[in-house]
Amino acid sequence: MQNIANVLDALGVVNFGADLVGGKIHWTNKEGEIVAFANVKAIMSWAATNNSAMWAHAVGQFQDAGVPCVVPKDAISEYISNINDEQAAEFAQKVAAEAGAQFLYRAANGANGLYLAIFDFEEGTRELTTEDITRRRRSAIGYVVQMLGNLAEILNNKKREQEAVKLLEHFQTALKQQVEQVLKDEDVITEAKKLDGSMSVWISKILAGERKDVLAFMKQAISKWQRML
Repeated sequence: MQNIANVLDALGVVNFGADLVGGKIHWTNKEGEIVAFANVKAIMSWAATNNSAMWAHAVGQFQDAGVPCVVPKDAISEYISNINDEQAAEFAQKVAAEAGAQFLYRAANGANGLYLAIFDFEEGTRELTTEDITRRRRSAIGYVVQMLGNLAEILNNKKREQEAVKLLEHFQTALKQQVEQVLKDEDVITEAKKLDGSMSVWISKILAGERKDVLAFMKQAISKWQRML
């Protein structure tokens, strides 16, 4: 299987946009122009907070949304604990090869990663279509909703408070990167900056033992972002 990183570097890629539900992905250069695109299927989600991975087909949000996924042939468990990023990449590489993928691509969410199988890769510069712009918006909002949903699920368990704090910190970093490099719609940028401020408050409240209050605020935020879709 070829190394997609070398190909994307040669094209001057600095970012990507994905419509996971539609099974599409594209890459853009520093001018924001699309320089490559492909079909895609999700393989594995890896979390830096606890060095764990989950096969994409088992992720509840993906199941609900109908995201195309590659199902491993010989996976024993849906969840893999005590696995670092390099090991996750090895698992994903094997599954991508078995599925006949052209490339394996790691879509970064801060320190976390979603491994994707790439098919029908094409190079080419073209303008963003209305569909691309809509897809980019929905992808950005969907990412926030997914992360907040994951956080709420973790925070619902008192024993996982420290894990929630670490994930919030990673999410803050990733969201700032989104604001700087990905987000284009002013209303989404404004709400993302507000959410960044809220997360700083949430971290303080969790550390002060106010987990349930934060959970309530988080659910309100999820509802607000869902209405933006």
